[in-house]
Amino acid sequence: MNEKPSYYAIIPANVRYSDLKPNAKLLYGEITALSNKHGFCFASNKYFAELYKVNKNTISSWISWFGYLHYVLSLQLQI
Repeated sequence: MNEKPSYYAIIPANVRYSDLKPNAKLLYGEITALSNKHGFCFASNKYFAELYKVNKNTISSWISWFGYLHYVLSLQLQI
């Protein structure tokens, strides 16, 4: 997945004003942008880590918080 999406991102108020780290909020917006294209987001943690120049574990932690706060449903696929 080499493309950077040109779709708009949506970050609702409950995410914007939450205690999440600022980059985690941007990641949420990125997930919504990818979801606008296909109806769901299938990007890997590696993709997001390279996009935001952070470790894959950081992305995993942020996504775990999204699930904990019921912001997203996260499924892990083994390929």
